[in-house]
Amino acid sequence: MSANSNSSHQAFVTISVDDGHPTDLRSAELLSKYSLPATFYVPARNPERPVMSSTQMRQIAQQFELGGHTMNHVPLNSVPEDRVWLEISEGKAWLEDLLGKPARSFCYPRGKHNGRVVALVKKAGFVGARTCFLNRHDFPPDPFLWGVSTQGYALSRMIQVRHALVEGNFQGAVNFLWMYKATTDWATHFQRALDQVETTGGIAHLYFHSWEIDGGGEWQKLESVLKSVSQRQNMRKVSNGDLFAMWNARKGAASN
Repeated sequence: MSANSNSSHQAFVTISVDDGHPTDLRSAELLSKYSLPATFYVPARNPERPVMSSTQMRQIAQQFELGGHTMNHVPLNSVPEDRVWLEISEGKAWLEDLLGKPARSFCYPRGKHNGRVVALVKKAGFVGARTCFLNRHDFPPDPFLWGVSTQGYALSRMIQVRHALVEGNFQGAVNFLWMYKATTDWATHFQRALDQVETTGGIAHLYFHSWEIDGGGEWQKLESVLKSVSQRQNMRKVSNGDLFAMWNARKGAASN
């Protein structure tokens, strides 16, 4: 499967929640209320802010996918290779021990990665990995470089464009200006992603941090967006892991 698979007009919507903060429990309640699958990316520890207890993570895992996010939530492009491997592999082992099942999905902390990091995530045995490439709704050529449509946080136009250029996400910059009309309201932004994908195919992917939703007093806004997603009858709702596995299955079928 490649970016050209959008021509099949298959419309998917997926949601991911990063960092494993205790307020993820509230996000899980809202997602459950609207029967929406999602993937929660959880580190074992985070020096920046609290993470859920093991009991709380298992509680969320009863209904949702939990994905790898390293042991200590460090930017992997700025540490030595042996540390990168330990963060990825030990984080995967920790999560699988916690859940008693394989961890399929990975998310690069702070979106930071390079070719070396991507290779080690593959080596660890993950099925796919999510970046923070914004304003994307296509199927990636590499399943370890999945982009996202919208971050559930108000980002300025300058930051949106700057991030895209720094990361080499040039299509994202074009999409932001053309398809998303350079909007800085994340709810409107994601509605445009949903409209586009429902019409032409692809993936509308919302990711957010529960602690940012909480800090901005945006729980009602989030609920409104999730309700809207649940009402999109022509869009298939999937977890990140299901989407990644589907990519690999179709790639395998195409090569046979």
